[in-house]
Amino acid sequence: MSEIVPYQHYQEIVSYGRSPEVMETFSRLVGRNAPHYVQAAIIAVQANDRLMQCSPKSIFRSALRAAALRLSCDPALGHAWLVPYKNKSGGLEAQFQAGWKGIQHMAIRTGKYRYINVAPVFEGEDVVEDRITGSLKIEGGVTSPKKEKGLIASFALLSGLQKSIYMTNEEMEEHGKRYSKGYNKADGIWMTNKPAAYHKTILLKLLRTYGYLDPSDAAILDDEQPEINDFELPDETEVTIVESKPITAAEANKILGFDDEDENGDQADNSVIEEPEAKPEPKLMPSMTIEEAVKVQNSEGVPYGNITTDKLMVMTIGIKKALKAEHPDDEREVYQRKLEAINVILKARQSGELAQSNNAN
Repeated sequence: MSEIVPYQHYQEIVSYGRSPEVMETFSRLVGRNAPHYVQAAIIAVQANDRLMQCSPKSIFRSALRAAALRLSCDPALGHAWLVPYKNKSGGLEAQFQAGWKGIQHMAIRTGKYRYINVAPVFEGEDVVEDRITGSLKIEGGVTSPKKEKGLIASFALLSGLQKSIYMTNEEMEEHGKRYSKGYNKADGIWMTNKPAAYHKTILLKLLRTYGYLDPSDAAILDDEQPEINDFELPDETEVTIVESKPITAAEANKILGFDDEDENGDQADNSVIEEPEAKPEPKLMPSMTIEEAVKVQNSEGVPYGNITTDKLMVMTIGIKKALKAEHPDDEREVYQRKLEAINVILKARQSGELAQSNNAN
């Protein structure tokens, strides 16, 4: 049961994140890069059983805040983290935390820095300040066994300003106790990854005191759980959830990149989840190629390949609503073909196989 429940929760999270309503919210914030930020959040959930038990809305609310800072939640990058915390009712909620690599990335992309660096200081070494210039230098020799006793952080702006600060491990611990709300939380960075907590502490102190960050980024970063105005996500009950029908399941798998086609070299067999029917569903057809998908046209005769990602995701809302209504088989097949074409295009654009035209409608 312990394996089944997280997996079931994971499927709910995926369905919520890939819903047209949630994708539209991300698109309004980050444009055509929305699928990448959503997929990064899904990857983070895949790697953490406790995140699988968090509410879908909290997962993507935190990912949305990361996206507002243009930071990915992909654990491999270390730019931003989704951290599961217990809420007042005892359930798990995901919260956003910026990683030190993300903070450094935010500073570098301002284009004002010549370099930013954080390095260890070892036992036996002394950090000496030039009281005239304020610059720091390291003197002495490392004792054996080699043991870190603190960190030194420094930067230089293209304008010429240079600054360095030094903090011992004890000073960083005191700083964390005083300013970090998650210092004593079992899942927090101070308990799970002390070196990363130290690195983030001294880097933030250096940049906030002497450096430069984009004002809008700094405002979001300073608030651990900021509100992203005009970008509130819908409740779990308000999104278009993929139903357990053959074509719908295949569509969800294609969007997420988990379809059996890639692993086994065969087309996904939709019939394994098909409800018993007196006759075959007309939607069971060979998968559409990219070349076929881009030629499918909307009601105005515009090929789907010339329509923006944002508009295609919005179009899925209307198509899925139409599929829920009663239609003759031939009409349903048309809707299903359009929906499949959109999913093929979205997946191809996400993977880079298909570029979106600059003059797309």
